[in-house]
Amino acid sequence: MGDIVWSDLTHNYGDASDIPNLLRACADPDADSACDAFADLFNKLYHQGGWVCSAASAALPMLTDLASDSAVHDRHEVVDLIGRLARTAVTVSSEFVDHGWFPALETARPQLLALLDDPDSLVRRQATLLVADGIRHPDSVVALRERWAVETDRVTQIDLVLALGAVCTWTSDETLRAELVGLLNDDDLQLCLAAVHALAESDKTVATRRVDLLVRAVLDPGAALSQDSAWIGGTPATIVRTTGDLLLEDPVAATGFAIGAARDSNPQGRAAALGQAQQVLSRWRTATGGFLPLLTGSLGDDAPEVRYRAAALLACLGTDAAEHADQLITLTADSAPRVSRTRTTVGDAAVWALARQTNPGCLPGLVDRLSGDRLGFSTTRGYFTRDVLMLGQPAICEVLIPLRHHADVLLGPLATRRDLARNLCHVVEAWGLDAVSALPAVVDAAADEKLRALAAKAMGCLGPAAADAARTLLGDVDTPTVAWALWRTGADPDLGLTALTHQLSRPELWPTTIALVGDLGPDAALCADALRALTRSSDEWTRAEAAHSLWQVTGDPTDAVDVLVELAQPLAQGNGLPVRTVALHHLLDIGVTDDRIRSTAQAIIDNPQRITSSGGWRAFTEDEQVRAAAFAVLH
Repeated sequence: MGDIVWSDLTHNYGDASDIPNLLRACADPDADSACDAFADLFNKLYHQGGWVCSAASAALPMLTDLASDSAVHDRHEVVDLIGRLARTAVTVSSEFVDHGWFPALETARPQLLALLDDPDSLVRRQATLLVADGIRHPDSVVALRERWAVETDRVTQIDLVLALGAVCTWTSDETLRAELVGLLNDDDLQLCLAAVHALAESDKTVATRRVDLLVRAVLDPGAALSQDSAWIGGTPATIVRTTGDLLLEDPVAATGFAIGAARDSNPQGRAAALGQAQQVLSRWRTATGGFLPLLTGSLGDDAPEVRYRAAALLACLGTDAAEHADQLITLTADSAPRVSRTRTTVGDAAVWALARQTNPGCLPGLVDRLSGDRLGFSTTRGYFTRDVLMLGQPAICEVLIPLRHHADVLLGPLATRRDLARNLCHVVEAWGLDAVSALPAVVDAAADEKLRALAAKAMGCLGPAAADAARTLLGDVDTPTVAWALWRTGADPDLGLTALTHQLSRPELWPTTIALVGDLGPDAALCADALRALTRSSDEWTRAEAAHSLWQVTGDPTDAVDVLVELAQPLAQGNGLPVRTVALHHLLDIGVTDDRIRSTAQAIIDNPQRITSSGGWRAFTEDEQVRAAAFAVLH
């Protein structure tokens, strides 16, 4: 280390002068001290990945020595760090890999390959991952095969099979592939399972042809071995998820696997199977019918987490599960808590499911929760990307908004909850005059500077009935929703019109503000040129709202339709970004259809997959919204 000018090198937090002391500390005889030093070293050299820093290249010889020294604590974690860096180097663009990494790896290669024969099985397992995926060299293939011939530890055997599968993705070795194929008929179910995973790296159909084998393997007690695998690890749910993921491109196979895995005698396994059911249902709209018997049958499971997941998935399915409302009504009294950091019960999911069906059976449960000390729903709206499979309760406002016809029952308990003022404003905005009795609570919300813009929007949606309330906000007329409320309620329409249209000239212009200008209609006719210019923006949301607003203020759909069609057409290929759905709704509002629009709508209807960009329950509601718009276009 003394031969390196560390201050000339960098890591994730800057100057690498601190790396030598951290490396020395990793060899400390005291386990706690060594562990603390390694955690700091890991964070500085790798952090969240994405690049290989110059300090990592310089540190590789010392990391290799640490990994090879039996006196060092937790050596498998050092091997894991080297493996993460090595895998990053072969997956990211070369511009993100320090020029010294590969020469350093070449020098360290013999010593790293020797880790496959280390006496510590934890080190050997991590070494399979490092060698197979991070050291792409013919010697790696030889070393892995030699270790496979003598390995006796079952978990390491599984990892070696997975490693040999990874090798098949970067080298052509038909003999090796044939050996993996031979393992598909091995007496050890877990080796069979590992072989399917290994071969699926290069042949996606190997899993879909062996669903029964996969089910037997994950139900086998030996499946618990995967929790100690360097390649799989995790919890009992992990092997179910990773195996199910091999089948996601085939909805029939994926459905069959999830239903089969749900036969697990272990409640954790059954919960994992329902997690896989969510994966399939989130992707394939056509899988709904196949899963309904499993979901309704799981409502009576002994495990609260299984019951919760079943009810929550029925909530995701909305009216497709309406025929099972009686079971859900019974379940609303189930106070058993789910496995979660939040205070959520099985009954909460049942109430949500009934609300999604707009079934009046949800009303007693909602009133109880709004009136009690435990809400059972989130107080904030959460959004996740499609790869995040969260399954939790939505915000209470999102549950209530579709229940407008029950405003007389629900509005009172909601309006009395000061802690739910933000949710109340969202509900009043959606319900309009049906929520006028909540106006005093909205006025109270406007006293909070953080809620004022939202409260103003709610007032505007109440129209002239909220004129006096809107006048109390005159001092905030530069806030777009306040200006809009002054115009829409009639509190001061001229001031509101002037202030809102002036917003279009500001450098920081939000699409939501453009939409408010559009609502002014012909009163904002002088903004036509500005809106037309905004339809050429590089921002898609700006273009969508500007096009719709241009039509609203001019009554001429010519320019607007072309912009909105361009934004909506990717829906035909399954691109479900929310702006595309909004564009389709705007086209529906304009009422102009042509072959382009009808073709897009028909492609949406014909698509067996869900069209969405979100994860969790929004994957279902976003798909419903875009399909409803497409159906309306066609009919």
